[in-house]
Amino acid sequence: MEFMTAKEYLSHSYSIPNATIKLSFEDEDYIKKWQKYRGQDFLEFLKEEFIIKMDKYKFKEQAKITLTFTKTMGGTLPVIFTSNHEDFVMMEALLNGRENPRELPLTVNAFTIPAKNEKFYRHRVILLNEAPYSNVSADKLGLNADEWLNKSYKLRLRHESAHYETLRLFGGMKNNAFDEIIADTLGQIAAFGNFSAARQRLFFGLHGDRCDGRLQFYCQKVLKDERHLVYENVDKALDIVEQEICKALNENLSERDMLYILAGRSVEKLVKSGCGY
Repeated sequence: MEFMTAKEYLSHSYSIPNATIKLSFEDEDYIKKWQKYRGQDFLEFLKEEFIIKMDKYKFKEQAKITLTFTKTMGGTLPVIFTSNHEDFVMMEALLNGRENPRELPLTVNAFTIPAKNEKFYRHRVILLNEAPYSNVSADKLGLNADEWLNKSYKLRLRHESAHYETLRLFGGMKNNAFDEIIADTLGQIAAFGNFSAARQRLFFGLHGDRCDGRLQFYCQKVLKDERHLVYENVDKALDIVEQEICKALNENLSERDMLYILAGRSVEKLVKSGCGY
C-alpha cells in the first residue's frame, strides 16, 4: 500500500463547476434492467441475467435481502438491503466478483459499490445493512432502539446517495474523511433535521487527536505516525461544519447548495478559513 502524508490527505476536495448544472442527471442505462425486477426475487435475477454462481455465496437470512430504488441528484440507484452483517459482507463480495468475503468492521454497514464483477461493470449499487449507524448505541443519542434503527436507515441511504452525487456532479468519490463528512452531513440532516458536531464525533469514534471508531477505516492510507493530525483537523472541522449547516438551514438553502458549500473546500481549508461561505 502506498501511504500519503496527513497534509496530502487533508487537502482533498472537489472542483466545483462554475456553470449552473441541472439539479439531477438522467438515470444510467442499466437502471431500467434492474427495475424490471422490483418486487421479484432479484437474487434469481443476478443468477440468470449476470450468470452469478449463487451456490458459492451462503447467506444467513436470504429471505430478508431486498431490492428497492432511490432517487438522487445524480439519478436513480438500486438499493440492496440486508438485515445481517455477515450477509452484508457476503453481498459486497458477490457484487465485486470475489468468492471470499473480506473482513469488514461492525461499524461499516453501507457502500456505494462500483461493482467490479465483469457482468456488473459500471453498475453502481447502494448496499445497506440494518444496524445502528456506526455501531453507536441508541442510548448515546437518547433514542429507543427502533427509532435509532429507522434513523440509521435514513442516514445511511442519504449518505450513500451523497457519494454518488459527488461522483456524477463533481467527477469523484473517495473513501476519505472529507467525503465522509460531506455524506454524513446530508445524512444527519435527512435523519435528524440538522447537523451536530458532537453526534458526528460519536459516529467517527473521534476524541480530539485520537480515534477508536469508524474514521480509522478511512485513514488507512495515511502514514501511521501522522494519523493523529488527521483526527485533530477533522475534529476542528466538524464544529465549523455545524455552524455553516445551521446557517444554511436557517436560510432555507437547498441540499444542492449545501453540497456545493461543503464539497469545494478540503478539511485543511475548512480549518484555516473558519466559518463563513
